Amino acid sequence: MLERIRDHRLEDIEHKRRQRAAKSAVATGLLLVAVAIFFGMRFFPNAGFFGGLLNAAAEAAIVGGLADWFAITALFRRPLGLPIPHTALVPSRKDEIGRSLGNFVRDQFLDPALLTERLRRSNRALQIAQWLDTQDAADFFAERAVIMVPPLLDSLNDSEVHAFVARLAHSGLMRLDFVPITDALLDEFVRAGRHMQLLDATTAALRPSMLVLKGAIVQRVSERTGKFFPRFFDRKIAQGIVDGAEGWLDAIGTPGNEERTRLDTWLRQSLAEFRASPDYSNILTETQTALASNPAVLDALGSIWDEVKRGWLADTASPSPKTAIVVGEIVRTFGRLMQQSPVVQNYLNAAIERVVVDYITPWRDQIGHYIADVIASWDGPKVAATIELQVGADLQYIRINGTLVGAIIGAVLFLISAALGS
Repeated sequence: MLERIRDHRLEDIEHKRRQRAAKSAVATGLLLVAVAIFFGMRFFPNAGFFGGLLNAAAEAAIVGGLADWFAITALFRRPLGLPIPHTALVPSRKDEIGRSLGNFVRDQFLDPALLTERLRRSNRALQIAQWLDTQDAADFFAERAVIMVPPLLDSLNDSEVHAFVARLAHSGLMRLDFVPITDALLDEFVRAGRHMQLLDATTAALRPSMLVLKGAIVQRVSERTGKFFPRFFDRKIAQGIVDGAEGWLDAIGTPGNEERTRLDTWLRQSLAEFRASPDYSNILTETQTALASNPAVLDALGSIWDEVKRGWLADTASPSPKTAIVVGEIVRTFGRLMQQSPVVQNYLNAAIERVVVDYITPWRDQIGHYIADVIASWDGPKVAATIELQVGADLQYIRINGTLVGAIIGAVLFLISAALGS
């Protein structure tokens, strides 16, 4: 990003240099044409009226072109290096220029009444919202988010983050009032029949294990019946136990079955008795404390942070980071919401005005002094070269106009003189 900005700045400087050189060549070329005409007419002393007109125009063009060249050059350096008074104005008077510029910014840009009037002249919040709802704004923030995320994550100490997450989780869990929250959850759980859905899920998980448990059941039956009891009957008894268990599981898993209804009633009564128990609140409080202090829970939260960090870093390193897409969409969505909400616009406009007027304008004198001090610290010739680069191309038009206007004035004066002489 910084390299792109630097390259763009270098390209801009080079472009301005080429523009200044081109306009300077035109101005110098016009002056040389005037000089060539002026001296060329020396070879035609009897050129007549039109020759005199051309000579007068060339002579005045030389004077105008040279005068404007001298005036422009005198702003930035001494013409021809000669110590002429009141030349090289920019480098020699840069301190005064800096003070004047600082006072100008202080009085014309940072005056509280003027700032307030200009801020209220248009809906700044709406302008910001409209800009945010553009692809340029989305790309601007997305690109910077992708650049900033990796160093920000790398700068964080993982152990401190884990400790912070643990403290946050412990504090959050301990602030919760578990009893009413649990009551509300249990009410909704039972009212919606979630307890029976949980029972069905448990039944589905137990059913496949019945065949696996059959061998173990036969072994336990054999231990109880003794070694003289026929093995055949052991298997029959075990099969009966398994069949009975499977039948019961089938019964409680069938809607409308009497066994399922009795189990549902029993579960509801047992849950109601548990909630009415004097130990109910104590059990929940102890559970809350155990969860908030359980190392396994806190380690799991730390592991979540580690996984989030790894995934985020990997995403920002990918060719098409999802972070950029999400940030860009958030920016554009925020811009659209701001455009649709006059209340938010009014609040933001008031905030902008408050920040500018209440927090920036009190520093107007210091800002003016800062501008003056910065310019005073600059090197004089460098300041002159910088300013000349910025406005040099436009200043060359003064030389061009001076040469052309001088030629016109010389011709007009010649014509007036000829008319009066006649």
